[in-house]
Amino acid sequence: MSGHPPPKHDAARPRTGGPGPSRPVPTHARTVIVGGGLAGVELAAALAGHGAQDVLLLEAGPGQDLAHIHMTHPQKTATEIVFAPERDPHFHRPWRSQTPPHYTGISGLRRRLGGRSLYWHGVILPLEDWALHPPGWPAEIVADLTTGVAGKPSWYDRVTADLTAWSGGRLWDPAQPARTVLGGHEFRPLPRACRRLPGDRWEAYTALDAWRGPAGRPAPPPGVQVHCDTEVLAVDVCDGRARGVLARTAYGTLTTVAADTVVLCAGTVESTRLAVHALTEAGALPQPRLGGLADHIVQGFVARLPADRLPAPGSYHLPTDPALRSYLRMDIHDDGPGRALLDVRVTGEQLPNDHSAVECRPSDELPWQARIHTELLPEDRKMISGQRDLLRDFWAVAAAELGAPATPLEFTDFGDADRDNTRVLPDRTRRQSAGRPETWTSLLGTEDHEGGSLPLGRLLDARHAFTALPGLYAAGPAVFPRLGAANPSLTAIALSRRLAALLAEA
Repeated sequence: MSGHPPPKHDAARPRTGGPGPSRPVPTHARTVIVGGGLAGVELAAALAGHGAQDVLLLEAGPGQDLAHIHMTHPQKTATEIVFAPERDPHFHRPWRSQTPPHYTGISGLRRRLGGRSLYWHGVILPLEDWALHPPGWPAEIVADLTTGVAGKPSWYDRVTADLTAWSGGRLWDPAQPARTVLGGHEFRPLPRACRRLPGDRWEAYTALDAWRGPAGRPAPPPGVQVHCDTEVLAVDVCDGRARGVLARTAYGTLTTVAADTVVLCAGTVESTRLAVHALTEAGALPQPRLGGLADHIVQGFVARLPADRLPAPGSYHLPTDPALRSYLRMDIHDDGPGRALLDVRVTGEQLPNDHSAVECRPSDELPWQARIHTELLPEDRKMISGQRDLLRDFWAVAAAELGAPATPLEFTDFGDADRDNTRVLPDRTRRQSAGRPETWTSLLGTEDHEGGSLPLGRLLDARHAFTALPGLYAAGPAVFPRLGAANPSLTAIALSRRLAALLAEA
């Protein structure tokens, strides 16, 4: 590992948990994918679909269990695992926040094969036109995602068709009406790539579905090797090129894996940490930091109400308001006999800015530790105020329609850790007074939607390659030049498949 001192690590110890521990990690692969989350597994699966050989996926967490948390656990328990991560053995936060409470609390990784694809709710909305356009996004990528080129369907159309088929032909409950009016707005069913079982068990799409072998353990497709409990500490940089990775194996030993191509899919902050380290070694960064980090800004309220006054249970949305850079979502859940929980939230785009950054302090030990600093632009604060006005107006009209007390919504300062999105935990909502809304505001870094720190068209070219470091690529929301308001998963899946096609052609 050129120029890298040995990392600090525990004594060698076997750690079981998925494919690979019984076999040594290869010393060479044509393509190394760092991270087995939503983007990484999708990329590996798509490469296999193109007939690629010698693909090695390295995942820092275990790989025994490929089940979605809402398939494994009842609704209440699954929600608690997300919002009370101390109950999740896979939760891990390898960074430090310089601007707490943001990027603290429930902000972190779910270190396991499948990553966020085993936690998400399956929402598949394309990025909005007002965010997905040149020059912010490269024109070539915009066309590939939205209109297609050379007579081929767009990646959005292809992925949506595949996920619709996976979901049984529908992206929402057939019991939901096509249009639902509440609070002065006409909502549509929220498209979600999910499969449901009788009762409250369900799962969202994951590319791992095709990998589930005997007893649910991973059975990767031909051409793909997976090694779990294998943490990538740094990219191997030599002579101005990415040559592979340095990893700590399932037994705590160190190994260098040489590779022709390295793709960072380890989650936004971790991928950015690896990129900062590699670009610093290559002499391509004046300081060991990369700006542009952004997350979705999300606020909402919950209210317990009579079920017969509300629309049918399900998820609904109102298309985005370009001026507000936000969209309104409404979920209605059963809350006991004759009762329902109205959960309303507005999700908006934090604009990228250089003062929101992932920084590293060069060290003689590996891995370098990431530190996060985040700031809001004046435009973001204006949006926060507009989101609150939208929620207040919605509730004022909805309360009158539902015969609920006209209790005004009250918000505290943005960044109040006592009124964050853990307010939706079942133990908290059950203690609410009927008809009285409780507001909340997410802290930055807690929506699992952060991205923007490895932007296409700037740090990366239109083929996802780092312009300053040949051999190194990246995928996932980290590469979005702008986040828009939509859940990033549909775009992340589409871009992973597009990248697989480009790498297969190379």
